[in-house]
This record gives sequence, C-alpha cells and structure tokens, in this order.
Amino acid sequence: SVMHLMHMLLTHGGLASTCVHACSVANCKKSSEQLVTMACLVAAAMHDVEHRGVDNGFLVKTLDERALRYNDQQPNEQHHAAAAFAVLLRPECNFLRELQDADFCNLRSLVLNLVAATDMARHRSLIETFKGMLDTAASSVAAGEHSRYTASNARHPSSMAFKPTTQEEAKLLLCVAIKCADLGHLTLSWDHHLTWVERLEAEFFAQGDQEKARGLPVSIFMDRDKPGASSEQVGFFNFIVLPLFRSLGQAAPLATPMVDAVEENYRCWVSMHPASQRRTTV
Repeated sequence: SVMHLMHMLLTHGGLASTCVHACSVANCKKSSEQLVTMACLVAAAMHDVEHRGVDNGFLVKTLDERALRYNDQQPNEQHHAAAAFAVLLRPECNFLRELQDADFCNLRSLVLNLVAATDMARHRSLIETFKGMLDTAASSVAAGEHSRYTASNARHPSSMAFKPTTQEEAKLLLCVAIKCADLGHLTLSWDHHLTWVERLEAEFFAQGDQEKARGLPVSIFMDRDKPGASSEQVGFFNFIVLPLFRSLGQAAPLATPMVDAVEENYRCWVSMHPASQRRTTV
C-alpha cells in the first residue's frame, strides 16, 4: 500500500515532475523524472524490510544488535535500508545495474533520505521545516515572485502547486510524501482503516508484553491492560496526521482527494470520541 500511494502521489499528484531536482540527470528532464520515480518506489518497497514489530526505543533500551551496530541512531530505518540494498546489489537481483554510477549514487542518496524520513521521532522537525519552506514560498508569491508556484491543473489554474527550486526543497517535499504514504491506511475507507488501526494496536501490545517480560517500563499505548492507540486517535489526527496531510495538500493540490479521505476518517473518530475532540483540537 505504501508503494501504491507513493506511485499515486508521483503520477496523479504530480510530484515526479515537480521534484525533478531531487535526482537530476544532466540536461534531461524526462530521465530525472524517471530516476525520482524509481528512487521513491524503491524507498517505499524497502522502508520496512525485516521489521520486527518493535520501535527504535525498544531496540535501544534492550541493547539490541541493530542498535549497537548503528550507535542507537534510527536502528530500524538504518537496518531496513542496509538489508534491502544488500539484497538489491546481488547480481541476480540488481535491476539497477545499467544505471550510470552518478545516477545510482543520486538514487541511493534519495532512497536513504526517504527511508530515514519515515522515523516518527523526526516527524516534528521535518514538518516544521516543511511548513517554513511553504511559508517562505507563499511570501515570495505575495511579493510578486510567482516562480515558486505553478498551475497544478490546466483546467483549474487557480490551483497552484509548490515548485521546489533546489535539491533540498525537492527532497523535503518527497520526504513528506512518503510519510503520508507510510500512513496510507488513514486514507482508506473507514472499515479498512479501522482494520489497520487494530493491527497496529496488536503490534503495540505485543511490544508491551516484551517490555513487561524484561521488567522494563511499558511504552505509551503499549500496555494491553490500559487503553491502547485506538482510544487516542482523535489526538493523533489533530497533532500528527492532519498537519502532515494538510501541508502536503497545500504543496500539491492534486493530492487533495487523499487529504479529504483523511478528514472523513477523522470525523468518524470524533463522532466516537467527542470529548477527545474538545481536548485536542489544534
């Protein structure tokens, strides 16, 4: 589902053409778009390779071999990328072998950035940086510098999409996109979304069981004897989900249907927990 949604954002959402700066191929816009698309799909495919169902905090506090190998720095994300590239570079698996060395290095750099961006511990700083970038671009438009935005739909020229002008801006926009794709169950129909929340809650409780068995403090929402993640979805939407998806919709208006689906699921959660909505509305 992460690959599916990432592909949708790249194609129907227009990000592949918008973010050509993220993986530039000299003097060839089409090849740059193709390289960006490939990098994003590879990142989506490998972003959870060999995930054990526990978070980075658990790996660090249990001195897991992955935490030791990566010096406590994003041990999950580091392992996902390293393990996946190890497979990819096997002769029988390397479908990227025909790329020029410079293009492969550009692709790999973007893939590593995207996989790292899925770490929720980096969510706040990434979103704050992204919002700051959009605010700066909006200010330049207000001052008459229209090069920062472009019409996202010829039939609706008033719908303006953010136009990155540097590699870092393009990478940041794609990082936000893969975060949205990683949370893609939030865009599904209510029944399917609820199924994924239940699966996530079961995974959280399983980690909590391991923490109890080791005599460790149980992480928040992971104690099966207390309310779990499903009880705090309104707050999760208000503080994490809605700012994330709304920011993407601001930058890429063609992704608005995705944002609308998230808003609909939010309304369903609020109808179930109206008191939570009053406590947590941003």
